[in-house]
Amino acid sequence: MPDTIDPASQPQGRRPIRDAADVAALARLDYDDVVPVRSTYELLVRSARLHGDRTALVYLPEGTAGDEPRNLTFPALLDAVNRAGNLFRSLGVGRGDTVALLLPAMPETVVAFFAAQAAGRVMPINYMLSAEHIAELIDHAGASVVVALGPDPAFPIWDKIPAIRRLAARPLQVVRAGAADGPDTLATLMAAQPAEPIFETAIDRDAIAACFHTGGSTGAPKLVLHSHRNEVHVAWFAGRIYDVGPDDLFLNGFPFFHVAGSIVLAAAAIAAGAGTLIPSRLGMRNKAFVRDYWTIVERWGVTVLSGGPTFVSTLLAQHPGGGGVPGVKALYGGGSPMPGELAARFEERFGVPIRSIYGMTEAAGMIAAVPRHAPRRPGSSGWPLPYCDVGVFAAGEDGRPDPGRPLAAGTAGALAVRGPNVTPGYGSTALNGSAFLPGGWLATGDTGRIDPDGQIVVLGRSKDVIIRGGHNIDPLVIEEALMHHPDVELCAAVGEPDRHAGELPVAFLKLKPGRSAAPDEILESVRRHIPELAAVPKRLYLMDEMPLTTTGKVFKPALRQAATERVLMRDLSALLPDGRIRDISCREEQGQRKVLIRLDPPGHEESRRIVVEHLSMLALAFDFAGG
Repeated sequence: MPDTIDPASQPQGRRPIRDAADVAALARLDYDDVVPVRSTYELLVRSARLHGDRTALVYLPEGTAGDEPRNLTFPALLDAVNRAGNLFRSLGVGRGDTVALLLPAMPETVVAFFAAQAAGRVMPINYMLSAEHIAELIDHAGASVVVALGPDPAFPIWDKIPAIRRLAARPLQVVRAGAADGPDTLATLMAAQPAEPIFETAIDRDAIAACFHTGGSTGAPKLVLHSHRNEVHVAWFAGRIYDVGPDDLFLNGFPFFHVAGSIVLAAAAIAAGAGTLIPSRLGMRNKAFVRDYWTIVERWGVTVLSGGPTFVSTLLAQHPGGGGVPGVKALYGGGSPMPGELAARFEERFGVPIRSIYGMTEAAGMIAAVPRHAPRRPGSSGWPLPYCDVGVFAAGEDGRPDPGRPLAAGTAGALAVRGPNVTPGYGSTALNGSAFLPGGWLATGDTGRIDPDGQIVVLGRSKDVIIRGGHNIDPLVIEEALMHHPDVELCAAVGEPDRHAGELPVAFLKLKPGRSAAPDEILESVRRHIPELAAVPKRLYLMDEMPLTTTGKVFKPALRQAATERVLMRDLSALLPDGRIRDISCREEQGQRKVLIRLDPPGHEESRRIVVEHLSMLALAFDFAGG
């Protein structure tokens, strides 16, 4: 029978996924036959059993080609997870309790992440947040155990612990990781635990495994809950879409507080029996790693790369000679849209195909993806995961997708998703009503269409989140901080296009009548109210009047257009002779910014070449006036 796949015939019952027909064939099979594990802990147990002494983790402490690596086999990783899980259980962590992690990417992070899920729940926290915001997250999740990196000159995490303890609503048990030996370090405490699990290993698929913080303003944390079903589903089918197995090695430079690092890559590698290479605690921010990138890939036999537009752009700039490494199967990119021209340049220079992922924290990091064996089509995010649905609907009066009004293939509308990857809800149930829709659908906040062949095309974001280097920034945290200033009457934060970060946060301000504070003074006075450095606006723009909707709300599309016009005029004017740029206009359609460039003279070839080279690195559609 053409639709039958024998799960026992190959690892993971695998035949390559190439198109919608292969996805549909899988989805017609009994789920338990295709996905034989129920928890992230069982993913690790299964790979330790099937793949013996194969390497699960390769860690380069300095992120250089000359590093002596720290390696962990699958059985050694399972042993460490068992001991750490036992430690958490001895500290009072039960199935409904949360362990908070303040750790950069390193082997201890992988161990603590999966051990916390085995004994209870895990909450990996962005350690760059302020102590106040971290304490709020810990309180909101009800965590009483924190695993934090010890004193380290590159990461001021430990310096925040006294303030976090003082601000937290309950006493915290803090375990020190990555530091020198001592009686209170994670390594010492784990070594004292038995190797066999004392926690229950039969974990229900619908048990909560993790809570990830995303968006949310200070004082109102937004925690996304993940069940084991959610994370296993994404991990399992990510490996199928990548078409990888025990002979593969992932290069994972993402932080573990991001679903891309912890689930879409690390858990997916474990599910497939593949290894993961972690290039130092700094990951992709390590300049030495970027310098030695292709040497590291070749030396360790990396076969799967990852990174968003920011990192792809960095590699193109740092390695102008090209010349990739044979054996690399693909680079998977997500977090923010990958410009087609940028992907084409990378593929031409390095010979490595780029494949897109579309995901969100509320869907455990993956909704759809382009399979490795399918051709890349500019703008496409591929097909939904098996057993998942993506719908395009007309928007209701509240602006959310209306499941009662589905749109035809090729028609743009509001995107919604449902399936085993979709969160059971938020830590605060009050947030569920605005996200979940009738029929089990979750509103993604994005606009897009489904093409006749079933591929998803994401056109833009109807929500206002700013994506800086793949990291989501809620504009509300910026706006609330700016409103602390006594001279500010109205403000709005939006994303400004940037060649390296994808977007940078900027803000528009209207001052109260008679007030005259300067932008620099306003920003300096409110900086301490912004919970993370990445969210601090790069620029403030003063406006006499803010664009408003008919209901009196700030009309952010107009501000995004204005920010785009201003930054492009600034950057292109610096690249071209005076007067060459006549005008730049931007409009936003279905969440996507489209730019029209007017040159003087219109057909000047060198000017057009420079403009194309600059704009092709941005997630913008653009054209020249006059063709």
